[in-house]
Amino acid sequence: MNIKATIILKYACLIFISIFLFACQGNVQENKDCSKCADEIYKEVSDTSLAKGVLEYQKFLLEKFGESSVKGLDYEAYHLQIHDTNGFSKSVKLAHKNGIYSIAVKCISLNEILPNCKDYEIVIDWEEWKEFERMIYEFNFWTEEEFKTEKNVLDGCGYLLEGNRPQAKMCNKKTYKLVARGSPRYDKIAAMCEYIFLYESELEFRYEQRNMIKYKDKPL
Repeated sequence: MNIKATIILKYACLIFISIFLFACQGNVQENKDCSKCADEIYKEVSDTSLAKGVLEYQKFLLEKFGESSVKGLDYEAYHLQIHDTNGFSKSVKLAHKNGIYSIAVKCISLNEILPNCKDYEIVIDWEEWKEFERMIYEFNFWTEEEFKTEKNVLDGCGYLLEGNRPQAKMCNKKTYKLVARGSPRYDKIAAMCEYIFLYESELEFRYEQRNMIKYKDKPL
């Protein structure tokens, strides 16, 4: 075999090896991305009448906050809303878009129940996002029952949490979910919602101490 043929053969081997390694790396990355949801098993919605009521309730809250559902977005996002019979409502939306992690908060409070609740939006760091994401998976958001509520409750509050994760499509797993809990029903999902609200307050305090929050003025 002449020198030229030997060089061509070596280049061909290098190209083949490079393609093989790239494919293997892609498979490893895909397996890594799917590791969080690989074992998920989903429950069927048992009460369709309750599901209809939850969707109407979600529409009411989204209109109240001037928001839209995160369903179908091309990036990861979670939206938590709370509304109680005393007139207090709060919206907390966390998102990961184009490598940027953010949290946006909106408040509605009648009779000044919580006068210190203010609207704001800030960029958070990767570690803070991972801490939030840890709650989502440790409390089994994606596999817990969607809707639980008590009937004929005259006082209390309701939680709505929706999640959107388009990256799970390549793992053949659920990419969107909406859960609802009505007081006084308390379980793992309700506990997670409370933890998220506490975590939001912690982040607000943290960034306020750094003078990194600019609160939004409410329209008169």
